[in-house]
Amino acid sequence: MPSATPDEGRLAGVALMLGGALSNQTGAAIATLAFPAIGPAGVVAVRQWVAAVVLWCIGRPKLRNFSAAQWRIVLGLALVFAAMNLSLYAAIERIGLGLAVTLEFLGPLSIALIGSRRLANVLCALAAAGSVLLLVRPTPSTDYLGIGLALIAAVCWGCYIVLNRAAGASLPGLEGTAAAAAVSGMLYLPVGAWVL
Repeated sequence: MPSATPDEGRLAGVALMLGGALSNQTGAAIATLAFPAIGPAGVVAVRQWVAAVVLWCIGRPKLRNFSAAQWRIVLGLALVFAAMNLSLYAAIERIGLGLAVTLEFLGPLSIALIGSRRLANVLCALAAAGSVLLLVRPTPSTDYLGIGLALIAAVCWGCYIVLNRAAGASLPGLEGTAAAAAVSGMLYLPVGAWVL
């Protein structure tokens, strides 16, 4: 089978990015509908459990074969996964969906920028940063805690990308991600039991 041309690879990358953004936005928007019933912590617990079950079935991790170094990556990824979702949904409750996910997206944007070597990418990132600064300009009603929570989610998302890459390099298939989702889901058992 012939390899993809650079243009085809670029188009596939754009399609994956748009699909990921659409999935992220849609999932967050749907999840906020459950806030009145179970709150952000309950939403995150349910989300973690669903992710754990789905990824476990797909990845089928062989936990007994994991080395200590692989477990460190999995545990780091699980903690980041849990903190990222909780901080994002707590931020959404305080500052709204649009601003929270905009600020959270600074995480993957920063990772992409760190890996870039093109001036055009740096200029686009600076323009985006200026736009974000306009969105968070201080006013008497600014919710700094909500903004801080969204920025924590951004840092977590950046760490999630780096750790997921390490898990993919260290473990076959989706085993690392599936194991991390399962650990994260277990961390939310007490939270879910209390909230639900």
